[in-house]
Amino acid sequence: MAVPNPPDLQTAELPSAAAERAASRRGLGLLAAVAALGALIFSFMLAGTDPAPISSLTPVDAPVVQTVPEASGAVAVNVLDADALASQLPGVGPVYAARIVHARTFFGPLQSAADLRALGIPDDTITRVLPLISFRASGRPGISSPS
Repeated sequence: MAVPNPPDLQTAELPSAAAERAASRRGLGLLAAVAALGALIFSFMLAGTDPAPISSLTPVDAPVVQTVPEASGAVAVNVLDADALASQLPGVGPVYAARIVHARTFFGPLQSAADLRALGIPDDTITRVLPLISFRASGRPGISSPS
């Protein structure tokens, strides 16, 4: 004699492809609604902020004020080898010294603090070494100058 399965243990029917597409559309609709709500909340948050006054913006043709001192020292960055640069300049270790030698070899002599900055040397190190160095060298333009 066969025992029938209780109703709660019967195998459920698998959803059809149409039901799966409908569920997917509902999920996408819900996602779009959440995104729209987030954008609306963000716009309300920005609505209370004040824009910067136009008088505080720097005009394009304003002169650039250089706050970095000029190079006037005796350490010739375009002449010395990497070991000498690393030993004579505070904050310039073997890695930065090798970058300086590599750059001047392939791009020509360094000409300014911008050239040092282009090599990844930090601004505080540049400020420390500028009074000690000299960019004196003739030849090709430096790496931050147009060719």
